[in-house]
Amino acid sequence: MNWMEDSVLQVFSTAPWILLFLGIYMVVIIGLGVFYSRKVHECDDLVVCGRQLSFIFMVPSIIATWICAGAMMGAAGYALLYGMQGIIFDPWAPALCMVIIGIFFAFRMRKAKYTTVADFFTHRYGKLSAMLYTVIQILSAIAWLGGQLVALGIIVYLTTGFSMSTAVIIATIAIIIVTAFGGLWALSRIDMIGFILIIVGLVILLPAALDQVGGLGALIENGVNWAELPTWSMKIESEADGGYLGYVGLLAVLLYISAWVTLSLGDVPSQVLMQRALAAKDEKTAVAGFLVSGVLYLTIGMMPVLIGIAVFTSGLWDNVPNIDTQMENALPWAAYNFLPPWASILFIISLAAAIVSTAGDNVLIVSTLIGHNIYRHFKPSADNVEILKVVRIFVPITALLAMIIALYFETVYKLIVLSGGIQLATISAAYILGFFWKKANSNGAISSFVTGLLSWALLFWFWAMPATDFFEEDAIFIAMVPAAVISLLTLIFVSLATQKSNPPKPMRTLDGEDMTAMPKFFWSKGA
Repeated sequence: MNWMEDSVLQVFSTAPWILLFLGIYMVVIIGLGVFYSRKVHECDDLVVCGRQLSFIFMVPSIIATWICAGAMMGAAGYALLYGMQGIIFDPWAPALCMVIIGIFFAFRMRKAKYTTVADFFTHRYGKLSAMLYTVIQILSAIAWLGGQLVALGIIVYLTTGFSMSTAVIIATIAIIIVTAFGGLWALSRIDMIGFILIIVGLVILLPAALDQVGGLGALIENGVNWAELPTWSMKIESEADGGYLGYVGLLAVLLYISAWVTLSLGDVPSQVLMQRALAAKDEKTAVAGFLVSGVLYLTIGMMPVLIGIAVFTSGLWDNVPNIDTQMENALPWAAYNFLPPWASILFIISLAAAIVSTAGDNVLIVSTLIGHNIYRHFKPSADNVEILKVVRIFVPITALLAMIIALYFETVYKLIVLSGGIQLATISAAYILGFFWKKANSNGAISSFVTGLLSWALLFWFWAMPATDFFEEDAIFIAMVPAAVISLLTLIFVSLATQKSNPPKPMRTLDGEDMTAMPKFFWSKGA
């Protein structure tokens, strides 16, 4: 695809400065990786920074798992297209996910001292359930990682004219060095840098965008969107007012529910998020980190939303061709057109920093799951020093594989995206009920995974795709809700039917200690 020809963006006049500061940023993060390598002696030092992640670094690190350039640009783009209906998926659902984790899951996960969420599945349901979880997480992370690397290449190419492939390769090498040497120690510091840069960039850009429409009050009163939906509505409207994202009836209801739950309940078992809880210096930090992150993420995430609506309301995009495919360029377009040169440089650097931060996090979790869970499954006698070596070996393999697939094998990449995006229908029920229902057993968990996956695939291909006129993205989410219900009911019914033949296991710490009598929440007596 000729990205430059198809894009509403043009090469920034400040392109040489953007490239210079991107180069400086890459050198700085590589330096951080090498510097923090001195703290890494065994596997837990690399992947959960020795369980010493403090609150001040934990919050930016949690937020950085979601605030990537894709999320920011996507939020602005979907707000431009659909108003507030378009941004329930992000930032509302991820913010809700963080709060749910903080209230219900972070306390006990940190207390259990797991290294990965797969450890929970191993102790609660057995090794097969852990392997199924691991496969879904690896596919999801590779898809997310590949998308981030390509997004970085596109942003650099469109704003500077620099080779997209070369930009991706340079960023991938930097990410490999940082992750392999410094692990979460370095990545949490890089997350902090990206966090600060993206906030500064958005704080500068938001007032400039609002000025184009007469200020915030005028935007609230006159804000419009491309689809001509009620701009500030977050509910299903009447058919005359567009329903939900243009769908009505059952499709609208399912897509609306999916918007709220797929990236909230569906992402609760996510390794990249829970890794921060496991790395926290104590249970209190884990809980507070997620609760504060949820509030901050929503606050920060609403800035690109307002910018996107302001861009369309200004009328400056009235003649943009193929606006539905250009929408993710709204944020950098606003930076180019509304900001002075120095501020536009800062904003593009902030987008690039957000991408690199998120990409590094995903490289680490894939390598950790392979080394800590898959390798140890086949060699139980491996100690943490040996596991560290394996994890470090798979850091470059993971990064390079994701880069190659995303750049050169589009069909394979789309299949990985599909398989990685179905956590709600496969692993969420087992994870959530594993905490709160003592009768959940391994038969129920495995059956839940299989029926959720199969029902989602059948509903997706034979019902949701035709019903949405083969609009793949919406069909994925519409099929997700009934599949998740089937997965949940299967777990309950199979667990109840096999209580005697397959007695449920209690939740245990990594050391094997029964957690049944331990406090379940941060507010529980004795917590």
